Amino acid sequence: MSFALARSHDAPQASINVTPLIDVMLALVVVFMIAAPILVKRLTLPLAGGHENVAVAEDVRLGIGADGALTWNDQALLPQMLREQLRILALKQPQPALRIEVAPSARYQSFASVLADAKLASIERISVLDESSR
Repeated sequence: MSFALARSHDAPQASINVTPLIDVMLALVVVFMIAAPILVKRLTLPLAGGHENVAVAEDVRLGIGADGALTWNDQALLPQMLREQLRILALKQPQPALRIEVAPSARYQSFASVLADAKLASIERISVLDESSR
């Protein structure tokens, strides 16, 4: 076997690896291509004045008991009146959030029918509470 020995009279090779430099440059080009249209376009947003009274709607609590009984803000509610109450709630501006409190032993069918009625009434904000968040 023969091996090539380094000769002392050869000058060291002076070259630079440009691959990382090209990668960084391409990344910067992509960033500027994305950022340039955002910087050019001016957005004028209306600022909220501190003097205006903003109406805050109080949340509505709808309870579903273990036997399927309904309560509306701690008042008993007949199942036939639920759709009418949800329709009235949907018409309010701003629309309050509907907070559904379900008893742990309540049937799923009761909960599913309440959700379906809320969807039909176009309720926008619905939250379901468990025992820990009451």
